[in-house]
Formats: sequence, structure tokens, C-alpha cells
Amino acid sequence: MEITKELYMKMLEDGGFIKDDSFPQNDPNQFQYKLTNDTGIGTSRYYIVEKMFAVNIQEFRFFKDTLITFPEPKFLSIQYFRSVSGEELHPYNQLSPNSLRVYVGGGDRTYQALFHKNIPLSSVSISIMPQFYEHYLNEKPGGETPELCKTFRTMTAGTDHPKLVLLLRQVQSYQGFGPSAKLFYEGKVLEALALILDEAVRKGRPKQSFHLKAEDEENLAAAVRYINHHFAFGITLEQLTKITFMGKTKLKIAFKEYTGCSVSEYLIRKRIDHAQHLLIATSLSIAEIAKAVGYERSDSFSSQFSRITGFRPTEYRNLLK
Repeated sequence: MEITKELYMKMLEDGGFIKDDSFPQNDPNQFQYKLTNDTGIGTSRYYIVEKMFAVNIQEFRFFKDTLITFPEPKFLSIQYFRSVSGEELHPYNQLSPNSLRVYVGGGDRTYQALFHKNIPLSSVSISIMPQFYEHYLNEKPGGETPELCKTFRTMTAGTDHPKLVLLLRQVQSYQGFGPSAKLFYEGKVLEALALILDEAVRKGRPKQSFHLKAEDEENLAAAVRYINHHFAFGITLEQLTKITFMGKTKLKIAFKEYTGCSVSEYLIRKRIDHAQHLLIATSLSIAEIAKAVGYERSDSFSSQFSRITGFRPTEYRNLLK
């Protein structure tokens, strides 16, 4: 399945969006949709060059928990979430604010993600189409480009790519149209690829992924559910080894392969994810919220919250006001 302007428009309409007629119509490569009044508030803006790339800037929130489902075309994509609360399904992945996600699409898969109500979803993504990375890049001077699919798969999620995150935030804040927009977006797409390829060269050949057996995946899923239900309490590696029937070393490696982050980072992000809900949906004090999600000291909570989201808890609480 090819990525086209019509495909994106259909996905948006199926997801509760309608065309935003107030958006300028003077650039054929750009369009914007907005959520219907009963679905949520906010917009999803696209800049698309057919058979080359697509840039998407999302700034909205749903009024109720919303499951997004759409066929996953063949593409490579990087997405930065400034703010989000939700989970991707099949395979499971918790979506966290101030984090980078990398996707290698194709194989007739279906993408599914559950986004939580009332939490702002602020993100920017660059999706690269096969015609671009399989043909166009290899025609450029300098020899054949390394296989980008393999390179993308070696990238980890999170905030370990500060230059790439900075680039995506620049794209998110850009508001141009016409010839200047074309030059800006093409330049940023190529710059993003250069940063990804530079990192691949520095790391050398990608390491063999840790192979997870079906039984391991079932046990890891049980560990994830346990953390999801008990994140406010003191969870130890010893408890998780009993749930997964693994030693500590194997658990650490397998858990990161399964979820994309370490046990401690997953636990922290789960706590911060729930804290987002409490900050917006309740009038609890910062100290009370800190204790509710598992922190004895509110300063430790505030430090982790700021690291994950980029906001202090009080700043985040004021986002919707």
C-alpha cells in the first residue's frame, strides 16, 4: 500500500476529523484537519510530497479514550511526542511524553493505538516513502546509501537522540507555505536522514536482536501487566523474576527488547503517565499526587516529571487552562 494524500485524508476522517476550511489553501502540498466538536479539540496538519515524504504536526486532545486503527503502509517514520498518554498495541508499547518513536512499516500490518482522554497529544513526524529511500537517495553522488530499514530498526526509542529531537521540534514550530516551505521540509527530511545515518556509522554494525520465545513474551506481558497495576508500590527485580521465570540478567535484556526501555524507565514512565491524569482531572496537591504514584518525596517526583514531559507538574496542570 502506497502513502498518498488521499490515504491520509481517509485515515483522518475515519478517526473523527473533518477538513479545516480555515486553513490556507494556497499550497497544494499542505492541508489540515480538525477534530469534530463531539470528538475533541485541535488539529492535524500535513505537508506531503507524493512518492517522497510526509510531515505531520498534531496538536489536539480527545474528549474520551480513543482507539485509532489504520492499515500500515510500507514506510519509514520517526515521530517525536512532546505530550501524549496512551499505548500502542500489537506489539505493546507505552507512549510517553518527550520521547522519540521509530517505525518501519509494511507487511500488511494494522496499526492500533489507544489515546487517553483530555491529555494533550502534541507530536511531529516525518514519514519517508519507499520510492524516496530505495531509489532517489541511491541516485545521489557519494555511492549507495546503507539500507535504511536496517538502520531504522537499530534505533531505540526515548530521548537518546537530542539532535534529532531538536530538528523535529523545529519542524513542529514551522508555519511556512509555498516555495519556502518546500525548501524547508525537504532540507529537514534530508538532515534527519543524515543524523540517523551518522549515528548508524558511529555504532558500527547493528547487534543481533535478542530472540524472544513465545513463552518469554507471555511472561513479559504478565510482568508489564503487574507493573501497570502496582506501579505506585515498591516493585523489585526479584518480584519480576518470579513472574517471568527469568534470571535478573535475562530479564533486563528481554524486558528492554520487549518494551523498548529498561524496567526502571518503564516504571517511571508509567508513574508519570498516571500523574498526568491526576494533574488534569483532580485538585490533588503536587505532594499528594507524588505519593499516589509511588514517590515519597515530591521533589523527586517533580524532577522525574520534568525530565519525562519537559514541564514542571504545575506547568503541566496549567496546559489546559
